[in-house]
Amino acid sequence: MSGRSRQAYELAKLILTAKYVPIVGKGKARWNNVHVHDLSDVYALLVDAAIAGNHSSDIWGAKGYILAENGEHMWSEYAEEMGQQAHKLGYIDAPKQQSLGKEAALKQAGFEAVSWGLNSRGKAERAKRALGWKPHRPSIQEEIPNILQSERQRLSAQA
Repeated sequence: MSGRSRQAYELAKLILTAKYVPIVGKGKARWNNVHVHDLSDVYALLVDAAIAGNHSSDIWGAKGYILAENGEHMWSEYAEEMGQQAHKLGYIDAPKQQSLGKEAALKQAGFEAVSWGLNSRGKAERAKRALGWKPHRPSIQEEIPNILQSERQRLSAQA
């Protein structure tokens, strides 16, 4: 199993290797985020509910689509913050923003890079209300130094 999520780590890879902050489209795309361990808590709560015989229509059936999120980020702002952190850590010189078109994004990192220009938004209202879920792990912004360090190590190992 990989601990490397695709979008954030591909963004780190691009910033570390190409040495620029990519802006896809107009830079206004928003995306939800959730820590993988907070997401796993949702699955555990669903399993617990099933084992306990909880047949609530808030969890199963027509409403059985449970969202998990613990915030939202704008991809351009996240990329800029990642570029600033990469600079602060001494991994790159001062980051500069550069437009990244759809075809170039596909070539760079596949759909993950294209998604930096797409919206994906939702609220985890039912997970919180019906399951009592409370996300509490670090935010995607707090994880930036760890993501950069991990990706830098991975890239060094490949060299």
